[in-house]
Amino acid sequence: MQSKVSATRGMVLSVLILGVNWPIMKLGLDLIPAFWMVSLRFALTAPFVALFILLRHRRLPVLVRPDVPVIFGVALLQFSALMGLVTLALQFVPAGTASILVYVTPLWLVVLDWLLNGQRPPGLRIGLSVLSALGCGTIVLASGAPGQWGPLAIILLAAMFWSLAIRQVSRHVWNGSVTDALFWQCLLAGLVMAAVAWLAEGAPEQVSFSLRSLGFLMFIGPLASGLGFGLMVAAARSLSAGRVALISTATPLIGFLTASMLLNEPIQLPVVLGGSLMLLALVLGARSVQAQSSPVVK
Repeated sequence: MQSKVSATRGMVLSVLILGVNWPIMKLGLDLIPAFWMVSLRFALTAPFVALFILLRHRRLPVLVRPDVPVIFGVALLQFSALMGLVTLALQFVPAGTASILVYVTPLWLVVLDWLLNGQRPPGLRIGLSVLSALGCGTIVLASGAPGQWGPLAIILLAAMFWSLAIRQVSRHVWNGSVTDALFWQCLLAGLVMAAVAWLAEGAPEQVSFSLRSLGFLMFIGPLASGLGFGLMVAAARSLSAGRVALISTATPLIGFLTASMLLNEPIQLPVVLGGSLMLLALVLGARSVQAQSSPVVK
């Protein structure tokens, strides 16, 4: 019982960190180019993950061959494509809006399962997808002039890459430690995005390495990408998948509220309405999973 209480506290801290991460990323973009920010956040996270593995397991990170396809998939689809596109769009889109819009994954998962696997989704998933689509459409239509729709479309495209990574991970049986995989995913994403940043934004001399920018990078990288994700992985050992998913739905809400407080972003009623519909779809989906799942102990 105590382990479940501790896991729940860790999960709450995780979503708090990941939610606050949205306005912090927005602030960091004033000092650091988008693609270099993504590269540096994962490049800085990797050694901290390696240090954690060394202190806890008395060894260096291990690369397990059967896990390599998923390590590459998450590093390229989620860490590189998702975060690269989202961070790029975040230069033009309010952080609160972006934090909600990227969670259009229920809709993308239904579409991808149908297109790639020919799976006919059950009625509940179709209903949740329609709800998510309505919320998404409301946010897009309410978010300004047509000239701003490009960055919003980039976020929706980023969510598709995230959904591909989610589906790949959900079908994989891990042979090694997820923490080991996180190290290699961060290392690979850091290298890939460094190449993208060099081509798109030029040499890293453009990065402002002031104490302020380093503080942003430490929060976005080791704290959010490392500790935030690590707490979520640890919680999944004691809590059911449904409970983890349910608590995770607070992340976009925290992102929206903290963006309003820290960045003085206006709270628009249509965005609140659209976000509420999308969050409702996430909550109902998570409760459905919770009803079918049991605690996973590793």
